[in-house]
Amino acid sequence: MTLFLDTNIILDLLLERDGFEDSAILFQWQDEGRLRICVSFLTMVNAAYVYKKTVGQDMAIANLKYLSTLVSVLPMDENQLQQAILMESRDFEDTLQAVCAAKAQCDYLITRNEKDFKIGKGLTKQIELPKVLSPASFVRQFSSTDL
Repeated sequence: MTLFLDTNIILDLLLERDGFEDSAILFQWQDEGRLRICVSFLTMVNAAYVYKKTVGQDMAIANLKYLSTLVSVLPMDENQLQQAILMESRDFEDTLQAVCAAKAQCDYLITRNEKDFKIGKGLTKQIELPKVLSPASFVRQFSSTDL
């Protein structure tokens, strides 16, 4: 099973924000070989921008460098951009994330902002978007199963 983590999940972990424990479980499950974690190139850029304001440039770069060894960083391209532009959604950046996750055939997109991933018309019939769950919902749903 492959998970795509939204930027807010990465920031929760880096900044140890409320609820980060459920997100940390996902990394534990990856270590156990139960799943694979992906993020987009955009996630790494946005996380670096926000995170360095809190911990400084050197620590942010060091921690993001380490994080990049734990996850698969997915590329983004012009085709994904064009697909996201054609979709109706509340949040363009989140739509771009969903398109990236779909192209990588991720099973789930994990985010704390589930409502922002309610993507309407456009190309949603042409590409299959991953299911969207919060970290807590995902952990509850799969804690007693073999992923």
